[in-house]
Amino acid sequence: MHLISIIFPILAFLFEAYPRFLNRKFGVDVWTHLLYLQEYHKQGGVPKKIENGFLVPGIYDYPPAFIYILAKFPFRLVERYEFLFSPFFDAIHLLIIYFLVFQITVDIRIALVTQALYTLTPIIVIENSSATPRSLGYTLFTLVFMLMFAFLRLGNIWFLIAAIIFGSLIFLSHRFTTQGFLFFSLFFSVYDLNPYYLLVFLISFAIAVIFSRGLYLRVLRGHIGNLKFWYYNIRYRFYHQVRGNAKGHKNKDFVFTVYNQFLKLPPFVLSITNPWTIPLFYYVTFYYPADSLYQHLIWWSLFAYALALLTIWVPQLRFLGEGQRYLELAAFPVSFLAATLLITLLQTEYAVQAAVVYILFAFGAIVTITVIQRKAIIKETLRTLTPEMQQMFDYLKSLKKKPRLLCLPHQITTNTIYHSGCPVFVNADYANISKISEVYPYIRKPLKEIMRKNKLNMILLNQDYATIDELEIRKDARIIKIISPFVLIEFK
Repeated sequence: MHLISIIFPILAFLFEAYPRFLNRKFGVDVWTHLLYLQEYHKQGGVPKKIENGFLVPGIYDYPPAFIYILAKFPFRLVERYEFLFSPFFDAIHLLIIYFLVFQITVDIRIALVTQALYTLTPIIVIENSSATPRSLGYTLFTLVFMLMFAFLRLGNIWFLIAAIIFGSLIFLSHRFTTQGFLFFSLFFSVYDLNPYYLLVFLISFAIAVIFSRGLYLRVLRGHIGNLKFWYYNIRYRFYHQVRGNAKGHKNKDFVFTVYNQFLKLPPFVLSITNPWTIPLFYYVTFYYPADSLYQHLIWWSLFAYALALLTIWVPQLRFLGEGQRYLELAAFPVSFLAATLLITLLQTEYAVQAAVVYILFAFGAIVTITVIQRKAIIKETLRTLTPEMQQMFDYLKSLKKKPRLLCLPHQITTNTIYHSGCPVFVNADYANISKISEVYPYIRKPLKEIMRKNKLNMILLNQDYATIDELEIRKDARIIKIISPFVLIEFK
């Protein structure tokens, strides 16, 4: 009977992966991970210093679990199918969700509906479009908190040991999930008036440091460096890199256009991001449970929503991450509670109304997901290795002397390193991200000054992002090559 639990993991895997079969060369972080993976194989383990192609070299400070996993597969296989890793981890998460819900409710209906609602959560589907450890981190997050709740409820020491082990893996897997691990541990320690959650966090931290032989301290330094950078620059997060605060200008970057909308009406946008939060609020209002586990799941969901709102609405807190991503940390409890409400209502006189509402929400979720997948992945060009971009990279590779490049927009930096072999003005680690603050998130000084200071001699520009005239460099530069929309500009 439990074999039925594989249906939604398979559907979710296909739903998340299919856009990348249609646009195989989409991605930003993927090229960075592949560059790291190349260094892993060259250096025979987790890279130490990374400088090949990065004009701002540094020490590897990304959580190492993901690169360990990728390194177990042939490099060419990873390069070709990198986009399948995140959906695979998410499929594992869905299987875990099924068995967690069944253990709680002994009701296959609720377990399956929970899987279905999770599968139709837009923020989850959209974020798993390329090779990142996000879904791995969220899977571990679900396991850790459910195991901590189980230990308090049942007293079995093995639940506590498992929670600590999986907690240490969070530190080594994903920075944002680690951040959420801290926030939620603090929250539940206050909620229960019990330091237990925070102690699990601290013990997991210590084990992560010991197990990684101190490598996690490097990761932590990079994490803090990244947070510090965005603390000072978050007001510029959605600036156009060339135009600055580009209000009134047409922006072809669909992703940035969508993100900008998040700042205008957060509750509405968060409801689109995860529509199952709406039934959650109804459940809390009219069916608040007496069972302490359900109460903890409710407050897990509500705290995630509160964090999402705070980190969108309060400018000073936006450096803590894109607010909607906190809803990813609570996708499991939100789906479970919304599923519980549906099964409950289907046994009342409101059965028809409940079914209609959920079907409408599901339809809206499918529309949201497919529209964003189409515009932000399948038809996206600014973050895609297009044929024209590949031609430009081939031209760069043919040059006898590799130019020192500034790439505009910033999203094509590691893509350029990976495919052209040219050194690019970009940071290799997160601890040194402030060293490119003259050009990212927006250009703060005249390009002539930036180019000379950093000994750069060419600019690779995507003219769909900005025009040559907008760079204000006509007197100091000449065009070397045009493969529209890309242009290679040399400084005199």
